[in-house]
Amino acid sequence: MSTCLLRSLSIILFLISLSSCDKPTYSKEKVTQSIIKLCKDEYNLDNVQVKIIGSTLGVYIPLEGLVDSELKLNRESGEKIEDVALSMHRVIMSTDRPLKFYTLTARDTKTVGVEFILTGFVYDVVRVRLLDISRGEYHKRILRDFKFNPMVAGEAKIKELFKALNEDSLLIQDIKPLFYPIYTIGKKGSQKLTVVDISSKEMSDQEALFYIKTKEYYEPQPGYEVYRAIFPAGFDNEYLILINIAMFQNPIKEIVPKYFYSGAEIRQRDLKETFDSYKDMGYIGIDGFPEKDLEVGWFISEQIARRIKILFQEDNALKENFTVNTSEGSINNGILQFEFSITSNKPSEKDKEIIFSEILKHAGKVIHRYSFKDFEGIEVVDSRPKGEKVYLSKDDLERFRRGRVKIQDLMTQ
Repeated sequence: MSTCLLRSLSIILFLISLSSCDKPTYSKEKVTQSIIKLCKDEYNLDNVQVKIIGSTLGVYIPLEGLVDSELKLNRESGEKIEDVALSMHRVIMSTDRPLKFYTLTARDTKTVGVEFILTGFVYDVVRVRLLDISRGEYHKRILRDFKFNPMVAGEAKIKELFKALNEDSLLIQDIKPLFYPIYTIGKKGSQKLTVVDISSKEMSDQEALFYIKTKEYYEPQPGYEVYRAIFPAGFDNEYLILINIAMFQNPIKEIVPKYFYSGAEIRQRDLKETFDSYKDMGYIGIDGFPEKDLEVGWFISEQIARRIKILFQEDNALKENFTVNTSEGSINNGILQFEFSITSNKPSEKDKEIIFSEILKHAGKVIHRYSFKDFEGIEVVDSRPKGEKVYLSKDDLERFRRGRVKIQDLMTQ
């Protein structure tokens, strides 16, 4: 976070603390308990959980029937989410604990994997309360995700899979050989697999990768007794399983075992190294809490990417002429990166200039309003085949925002 932004936030929080009789209403040691107590005492919600990771406040609530029959947010559940959000904001505004971000995750206990997530910046909560920004602007700054979480749905499917293996279900006979070696060297019906640990990463909106550790038991078939030396009863094993929840009938896309037979020997893969090499696209874990302390650069990149969609939907001229297919943001090595796929409804020679100009103007405006300085430059990429790419340094972006650099100059570089 930039020094300017930190200073502004500190001043505002200091003024708020003065207006509440010097002593904060909710002490920094009791933030989690205070939110839980408010939810229970005032809204009769006794299943709210709270966890703080660094300067990020995570709140989780399981709800039965988060969605209705049309997979839309249930009205009653929506009201409960509002009640939890109000309780959370009350504590955030009246505590001396230095929090930067909050997440509120609601998950459906009936439809596995359905979740609604709100992610916000504490500084924005303060500013809207002080009328420094409008409520409309405040709502645009909140990240909202209403989706099927592939990690949650995928973990449930994996547990079903291992249960079916242990019950020797007819439904999984064809995939048994993938669980090497016990279904190759063991007597039929003697195999038992105990899941010891499951780690997961969100690969996309539909896919999740799972790294699974097991302990496995079996009785060897006649002629395979020698394998006990390598694979004693209760030996450790590992698997990578890729789940795609869009494949409704069979979401298990791929199973990779640690051990495999090659030539005349049993070999093994380093599945942990493979798992670690993939980037986790999500930020909320299986437990409903942030996987790590959130950062300002990440939050701003996510917000800009989502606001690009809003911009092209709200502006009548842009909406008529363009369709946003995808818009994704990230920050890597100090570079804010935005990849988009925007198609022209009425193609013209100026389309590229208009699209890049609108994105850069919008990005520059958001970055300026947050006084965000902790980046080196911005890269905007058209992800379509033969799409163009524009890079601006931090100073050049500011010059563009002020109208001192024209989009025509950038597109010819």
